[in-house]
Amino acid sequence: MERFDWLEVDKPKPKPAPDKQEEFDARHYFIEAEQAYRCGRYEAALRGYGKALGEQADLAAAWLGQVLCLVELGELTEAKLWASKALDRFPQSAELLAAKALALARLDERSDALTLSDRAIAKKEAGFRVWLLRGLMLLRLDPQNRHDGCFVKALEEGPKDGGLELRIGAGHLAQGDAPTAKGYLLRAVELDSQNPLAWAKLGQCFERLYALGRARDCYERALALGPESSQGLLEAVARLNSQGVWTRLCAWLRGLRSSS
Repeated sequence: MERFDWLEVDKPKPKPAPDKQEEFDARHYFIEAEQAYRCGRYEAALRGYGKALGEQADLAAAWLGQVLCLVELGELTEAKLWASKALDRFPQSAELLAAKALALARLDERSDALTLSDRAIAKKEAGFRVWLLRGLMLLRLDPQNRHDGCFVKALEEGPKDGGLELRIGAGHLAQGDAPTAKGYLLRAVELDSQNPLAWAKLGQCFERLYALGRARDCYERALALGPESSQGLLEAVARLNSQGVWTRLCAWLRGLRSSS
């Protein structure tokens, strides 16, 4: 837990000298954090949301951002804790209920996850993000029953900027369903060709489908856009480049069988 102590917004913070640091408001930090989250720079996004809350502690969207970052980082116990802290402040927030439900699902706390998600969608203000998070939760709990209706509703109501397609595709990819993920991720890069996370996820998808040349192209595109996790992408490119002709032929044949 010590790693995330700095997320606490109620602690007094030292005031920087006016001539040493430019002052920004909560909106500035929040926008920076949202951009970092969108591109998969979750540690940077956490810091941004924390700074935003340091300026405006009642910013519910920043609390939500923190929880979602912790989920993406695999810090599920912390995500559950911070979702509970956020819900103490905003007990009626449909999005925070849905975010905590997703964290609980990934902790395999099935019953509590379903209960919270049901409460979230029962709220009048439940919007596209609530449906996205519910779909991801149900996908985690039951990969064979994808509950695509939740994703359809999220896509109908949400922005057309590729962000939803990216999260849905990544969710399917995490469950081992690369064929389904592929369509969403192709749409994600079509709508937002400058997002390194979308290209990296598409690269993973193509690699699992044994389309190694396309995977390498996607990884290189992600690297060119400057993702935070460049080391992992460099290793992926090196791994693909080191494969010999026979290995690539076997991969191609496996790809044909999986698509037939």
